[in-house]
This record gives sequence, structure tokens and C-alpha cells, in this order.
Amino acid sequence: MQTLKIGSKGSDVILLQQKLGIKADGIFGAQTEASVKKYQSEHGCTPDGIVGPHTWEALGIQSGAGRVIDEIIIHCSATKEGKEVSSDSIGRSHKARKFSSYVAGGKTRYIGYHYLVHLDGRVEECRPNAKMGCHASGHNARSIGICYIGGLDARDINGTMIKDTRTTEQKGALIKLIKELKRKYPTIKRVIGHRDTSPDLNGNGVIEPFEFIKGCPCFDASVEYKNL
Repeated sequence: MQTLKIGSKGSDVILLQQKLGIKADGIFGAQTEASVKKYQSEHGCTPDGIVGPHTWEALGIQSGAGRVIDEIIIHCSATKEGKEVSSDSIGRSHKARKFSSYVAGGKTRYIGYHYLVHLDGRVEECRPNAKMGCHASGHNARSIGICYIGGLDARDINGTMIKDTRTTEQKGALIKLIKELKRKYPTIKRVIGHRDTSPDLNGNGVIEPFEFIKGCPCFDASVEYKNL
């Protein structure tokens, strides 16, 4: 599918309008743009009114364009030290926040990360690398998202007591995974933290407490992984 914006015309615009449930006249005008922005805001996409691969996928349509991956973005789950969290739990949270979905194993899933690194160092594959993630607004199309479990002090009560809680096993697993991904995708230019992407880390227009202090992840990933 082609990228659509104000002024676009044709069959792809008609399909878009049908998906949005508005008048399908094949002309991308102000009404279509407003409907696109509303849909994007509700489904974890950047609300810019431009229909690119991420928005097409959120609409349930594959764009057919291959992903060029040039970033790895590291996240923490913003959960207490020593507390394990399942991918299903994170997926339910992402569904509630209207993240874009994908299908794996015949099931619709919502977790926005491609990989989850558990406390014991186990790496769980989540969203397939070929599918655009939903984890860093403005960076999803060209990145792979990795989340490790943890990020908050065990005494935390309001999501602000950030701490580098990575276990020895997680540290080793992160390094191994990053090296494997860089070998697989020579186009990767940098490894950064979620906090390096935008003050509005969730892309939802609201600066939440954990976002405001830019605590995700709870260490400087861009420095730590610079020479991998």
C-alpha cells in the first residue's frame, strides 16, 4: 500500500475511507485527515494524519513494504525489582492502551515489544521482527524494541523510584541479544534507550510521572551499548 496524505486520490484512499467508516469518494481531504488522526490516536500510532505502514497495519492491512531496521530501543517494564511479569500481562496493558495488534500462532496479540528479557535471562520472542513494533512513538517503523523486566525499586509505591534492577543474567542476555540482532541486521546504526526518543515516551500526548523523569530504561543504554 502507498503512503497517503492530504491530496492523495485513488483506490487506496477508497479502501482507507471504507476502513474508517466514512464516505468513500477516493479523495483524501480534511475530513479523511481528521478521521485518520482520530484513529491513529486511538490505536497507538503517531497522530500526524499520514497513512504509512504503521497505520495501515493498525487498520489490519499489510503495506507490503519490507522493514529497514536501523535502531534497537531498550525499555524496562517499570515494575518492581525481583517481580517477574509475563508477556500476557504486558499485552493486556498494551491492549488497554490501544496499541496496534498483530497475529501470532492464530491469536491476536498486542504487546508492542519484539523481545522480553526475563529476570533469569530468558529471552522471549514477542512481536515478530518483520512486524512494526508499538513501543516508541516516531521510531516504530525502523526499530526493534527490547524490554527487560524491572526498573523500579522494590519499595516503590508510585512509579518514580527508578533503579537499575537488571540481574546479572539479564545483563548478559541483553548483550548477547543485541550482538545477534546487529549481526542479523547490518543496517542497525545505534542502540538507545526509550528515554532517548521523546519526552512523551508513550506517544499519547500525556507526560506521565514515569515519563517525565525519563526513567526508561533505568540506565544509559546509548553509552553502555555504544561499542557492541
